[in-house]
Amino acid sequence: MADQEGEFSFGTRLGLAFTTQSACCSALLVSGLLFYILYSAVVIKRGATRTWKVSTQVHCYFVNLLIFDLIQAIGGVIDAKWVAEAGVTEGPLCTAQGILKQMGDVGVALSSAIIALHTFCVLVLRRNAPPPVAAAVLILIWIFIALIVGLSVSTHKGQDYYGNTEYWCWITSRYGFQRIALEYFWLWLAAFINLVCYGIMALVVKGVVVVDGTRFRFIGWKGSSQNGVGSFSKVDKLTGADAIQSNAIAMRMLFYPLIYILAVTPITVVRFMAFSGSDVPFPATAFASITFSSSGVFNVILFAMTRPKLLPHRVERTPPRHFSFSVGLGPPPLPPLPHSPLRKTYSSIDSGEGPSWKMTPPMMPSELPLLHTHS
Repeated sequence: MADQEGEFSFGTRLGLAFTTQSACCSALLVSGLLFYILYSAVVIKRGATRTWKVSTQVHCYFVNLLIFDLIQAIGGVIDAKWVAEAGVTEGPLCTAQGILKQMGDVGVALSSAIIALHTFCVLVLRRNAPPPVAAAVLILIWIFIALIVGLSVSTHKGQDYYGNTEYWCWITSRYGFQRIALEYFWLWLAAFINLVCYGIMALVVKGVVVVDGTRFRFIGWKGSSQNGVGSFSKVDKLTGADAIQSNAIAMRMLFYPLIYILAVTPITVVRFMAFSGSDVPFPATAFASITFSSSGVFNVILFAMTRPKLLPHRVERTPPRHFSFSVGLGPPPLPPLPHSPLRKTYSSIDSGEGPSWKMTPPMMPSELPLLHTHS
């Protein structure tokens, strides 16, 4: 099909049009959120009611994820050209689409994996890396992506490395090893990291696994109902509404790997069928492409729902006397119960601050339960 126009049937053009629309939706949502973040950080003056804090690592990782989502979406929007011409035409635009797709796909995968690892370390292991680590990680991600793209282009100069892959432009079929090593391997690795990290966090919150420093102990579902959610035997037990809320938090954690895996799996299956020489029906290809192109939409909605502190938020001018930070996974914390004992609490995972003593009830249902015993 390379370099030939007028090949696509009406059904093919319609499927690619839906793919383009999903990429446009991702581009609009992601660019809108990035613009809002930039506006809040630069334009809104200090002391305003809505602010954006950029001092924490997870904020940096989140913005980086949005940038790669936007790059990925722009690569998908180029499909509009092939829809209009009813075929793919190789050239500078085709090469640009192949580069943008690879950069966006790998960048989103690495950023998602880093967010999962960071959340796991802070929430489960209670280990927060110093601020320079975030900058170093982001620099390494961009250097890595620049290398895999730059070296690929320079070493295959004059060859059809990025070209027509039937419905759009990407790494051509002549370079099957590069397809897997320089893109799909990182997508699978990110999916595995997301599944492991958030899966363990959900088990810890539900009390199936307990953590002591870097040691993990499996106590089973029966033990979790006896010892309380996400705690040791001497830590406050959760019952009733608190247990229900903690279970809801645990289930929300599973949305992260679930959404990413759902976005990656269809395109992976379709690609492997094509790699093996099997005849892949176009509806399957179109569905996989639409799902994958909606990655930006999924990420914006998911993070807006489960991590509200990552969005510019209203700041209280006169904070209440007794306040406990939530981890950004649920509604605002409830007011403390009267005559609540002093206990050590931690700020949210978005904060690098140490522990502080505050008046809090034995367990706030809107907070993640303590995952460790503290001396």
